[in-house]
Amino acid sequence: MHESILKIRNAVRHVRASPGRTKRFKTMIKEAKILEKGTVHLDVPTRWNSTFLMLEIALKFQKAFKRLGERDYEFAMMAGKIPRSEDWENARHFVKFLKIFYEVTNKVFGSTFVTSSQHFNDFCKILSTLKHWMGSLDTVLSSMVEKMKSKYDKYWRNINNTNMMIFIAVVLDPRYKLQLIKWSFEKLYEKEDAEFLTSKVKEMLFKVFDSYRLFGGNYQRSTRQDPPEISTQELEAHETSFAMEFEKEMQFNESVNKNEVELYLMEALEKSGVQFDILNWWKVNFTKFQILGGIARDVLAMPVSTVASESAFSTEGRVLNNYRSSLTSMTVEALICTQNWLRNSPKLVLEELIEELENLELEVAPTRDPNEEDFGVESD
Repeated sequence: MHESILKIRNAVRHVRASPGRTKRFKTMIKEAKILEKGTVHLDVPTRWNSTFLMLEIALKFQKAFKRLGERDYEFAMMAGKIPRSEDWENARHFVKFLKIFYEVTNKVFGSTFVTSSQHFNDFCKILSTLKHWMGSLDTVLSSMVEKMKSKYDKYWRNINNTNMMIFIAVVLDPRYKLQLIKWSFEKLYEKEDAEFLTSKVKEMLFKVFDSYRLFGGNYQRSTRQDPPEISTQELEAHETSFAMEFEKEMQFNESVNKNEVELYLMEALEKSGVQFDILNWWKVNFTKFQILGGIARDVLAMPVSTVASESAFSTEGRVLNNYRSSLTSMTVEALICTQNWLRNSPKLVLEELIEELENLELEVAPTRDPNEEDFGVESD
């Protein structure tokens, strides 16, 4: 952990240690005329996203910390030393760098929206960010980025082993298609690698299309309406009606004769916007691209990850601590899994339980014979 981060963490821990210190810090916030609501909060040292949020919020109260160091002797003489201007500047660089990964993580691990078509954008964003920060003059930051780049290359360096379905999902986005794939590869890779990857993606798209057309269940036929019944007059002119049926059949197969993939790629790109709904676009255009619509229905439904964003960050630090650090790997796994199951267990609805209990009581209660005499006390 960088020294600047440790200093800021100690400063935050100091002002949050007691109600009196928190109140004194809030006074410094008012004197510094900081309009931000709330105050600083501690982080979980084992979770980088928590450290990022702690630094991001602490930077907003930098003037308050400076004023506190000038007026509070106890804070100024803190064991870990108070953060200086260079520490805050380092923290600002760390926040700028980590914010990209924080946003990407929340997008990739989302569960309420389509993530497969957005993953390629994040893939390119991370790679370009790592390349940019590797040339940073800050030796600490550049060394950290080099370690991250080595881990990145472990999974993505060999382009021959890349899962092409990640890129197929991008092509199925009418705002990007193959244009984004080609443009991005040219920016990130050498010319030969970029051309190889682009051709490989296009080849895979046609293979998937052919597979769906042969084995996918004839999407056209499933949505095709039955032909109208032929009247008596049409039966009399059976030769003409037969020719008309042939013409209709040829019109119906026109989209098959002209490859849907080529027609789809030839159309202009859709305009990007906040309100753009890719699933709704394919629902509306399903009659035009029926086989591709079936592919989009299957591919876009697959999330990039099945892990929620809240679970993407390690919880191991809350299981293994200074007082409980000799657990076996099997025990740690059992604790983490149990924690996950408890958090995702269905919530009990009190009203439903009461209604169910009343129904059980009615079933168990003995039935009373209407002819049986009532030996209770008669009312006046």
